[in-house]
Amino acid sequence: MSQVTHHQLIGVACVVVGGLLSAGGIGAQTVATALVRRDVAPPSSDFTTYVEGELIQVSIPSNWRELPSSNAVTFAPDGAYGNAGVKSVFTHGLGMGLIRNDKGHLQVTTDDFIESQVLAAPGPRRPLRYRRVTIADRPAIQTVLTTVSEATNQPEQIEVYTTLLRNGTVLYLLAVAPRDRASDYADTFRRVVGSIEIMDCESCVPK
Repeated sequence: MSQVTHHQLIGVACVVVGGLLSAGGIGAQTVATALVRRDVAPPSSDFTTYVEGELIQVSIPSNWRELPSSNAVTFAPDGAYGNAGVKSVFTHGLGMGLIRNDKGHLQVTTDDFIESQVLAAPGPRRPLRYRRVTIADRPAIQTVLTTVSEATNQPEQIEVYTTLLRNGTVLYLLAVAPRDRASDYADTFRRVVGSIEIMDCESCVPK
């Protein structure tokens, strides 16, 4: 049986947080500390179940650490997270949190989030291509970004998933891996995303 770990909050405050552990966006970092390294252990086949903010249940490889902040949570293995100046970064793993849906449109809100919080260099670029998926049996969208990690200066792939909660807030997931290891992480990320349960109604309970 999976261990179930509870954490108080993932982001009910609805503040925008990117793939960093604290604030800012992926790519906003400059030079990461030695805690971030290339020889990161592969994802464990054993999973641990977490409940975040009494709102999201998710199963995560057991060798990934839970790294909560006030409005988001990151799960990453040793060697895949550290500090870049005053910011915290991760190069392998999953980030999740909540963002305001001020535009009232999931894709527009996701575009703005990616542009302002996820991509290192905002500016003109080709329109993002989204795929319609489901998260916890509700409609969601997903896109794949290829960028350069400013933590390692190496190519990086970021899968971005977003879906709406019942109150209109957007739940985001950021699945991050080095570009040359992305295929090695694909099954793990698919299993993690498939494990998510959203408990935002009185009758919603974890399976």
